[in-house]
Amino acid sequence: MNTDLTIGKPWKVLLKYILPLFGSAVFQQLYTLADTVIAGKFAGQTALTAIGASNAIVNILMAVALGANAGCAVLASRYFGAKENAKVKSVVYTALIAFSLLSVVLLAAGVLSCRPLLSVLKTPEWAMEESVTYLNIYYFGLPFLILYNLGTGVFSALGDSRTPFLFLVFSSVSNILLDYIMVRPWGVAGVAWATFIAQGAACLLTIVFVFRRITRLETQTKSSIFSTQILKYLILLAIPVALQNSFVSVGNLVIQIKINEFANIQGEGITSGFTAGFKLLAFCTTCFCTCANGLTNYVSQNFGAHRFRRIKEGFRSALVISTLLTAVFFLLCFLFARPLVELFMPSDEDTALALVTGTEYVHIVAPFYFIVNVKVIADGTVRGCNGNVGFMVSTFIDLILRVAFVFILTPFLGFSGVAWSWCVGWTLGTAVALTFYFTLRCLKKSNMRRYDEEGNLILTEKN
Repeated sequence: MNTDLTIGKPWKVLLKYILPLFGSAVFQQLYTLADTVIAGKFAGQTALTAIGASNAIVNILMAVALGANAGCAVLASRYFGAKENAKVKSVVYTALIAFSLLSVVLLAAGVLSCRPLLSVLKTPEWAMEESVTYLNIYYFGLPFLILYNLGTGVFSALGDSRTPFLFLVFSSVSNILLDYIMVRPWGVAGVAWATFIAQGAACLLTIVFVFRRITRLETQTKSSIFSTQILKYLILLAIPVALQNSFVSVGNLVIQIKINEFANIQGEGITSGFTAGFKLLAFCTTCFCTCANGLTNYVSQNFGAHRFRRIKEGFRSALVISTLLTAVFFLLCFLFARPLVELFMPSDEDTALALVTGTEYVHIVAPFYFIVNVKVIADGTVRGCNGNVGFMVSTFIDLILRVAFVFILTPFLGFSGVAWSWCVGWTLGTAVALTFYFTLRCLKKSNMRRYDEEGNLILTEKN
């Protein structure tokens, strides 16, 4: 069902729209988490280290998928809000063709560069072969990952967060079951193949239903199968998100080198503990950050309809909703950090160092969830208002500082310096994000007075 996000009380519209997105994020992160938990429990700390060593590279690939999602969602929602359905169809067709070709290129490049890149990252020798195996299988599933995210972006643009949620529930449950079945005979390779199969099924379902949905849109003019102009807009919208996430992932690659150096000196528990703690961090932040993703589509539809007052109301409403969700994740992580980290650990190995490492990391970063929550809500609003530069700047400042402080703090604080670097980056990045939000031209009173509640122009430039 398509939903017009430009009508109705903003807090009700956002709550109804965001909750299925939140549910989708929980399930998506659950099956990502399940890979790590099941690998750690049944294949040992070496498997956990192998997944951890591959994480930063995997996240670069995910950045491309998220860029495809964001570019398609923002542009399609803008046209949908402006009631230009022929252009909505052109966006979908053009995006599917362009990103399908890109995924094949990335697959080939990834397989060829896999082992050399893991060597550059100083991946411990005992985990190298399993890291290569896990990563290569992941590369072959990359087209599924990109096209699935593209499809969910289309549904989000049409105001439908329920359909992708249902597909994701199916995919997540399937992935967890396959993980459990396949990890025992094949170890970390079984975990990777389980993800491949589950993502493939979710992708095919999503694309079929996307085509069914957009063919029902009524159009006055014929839509283009491939438009170079729309491709240009898609690239301009996708690049900031892809660069942001890629830049974050490249930063995490640098941080991973530092983690691997600690592991080579102090023991395997450093990498397995950090992997567990970082997975918990990613699970929590991704889940409550879905509020920002939902807000971006809400803002983009209202931006296209010139309903700027609703954008400010939506910002405040989304901030309240996301803060409540953030509080839940903070309490879970802070109160139950050690038991949560222990979920990842095998029962027949010495995991004392890993437990201390993972618990310390979670305890330090968890209180700062509230700060990064404000950042992503501000970023989401700026991005929906076509403020891609501001969105990128706040993210890059966050990451540059995070990487820099890893090298500044770890000589004095040891491993805990890695955790504190996250806190510094988030805090200063939030200050920058809020600055860009409060300086958005479309939300200035002088601009909002030019439009009525329906988004119609009531003053001319001459007046």
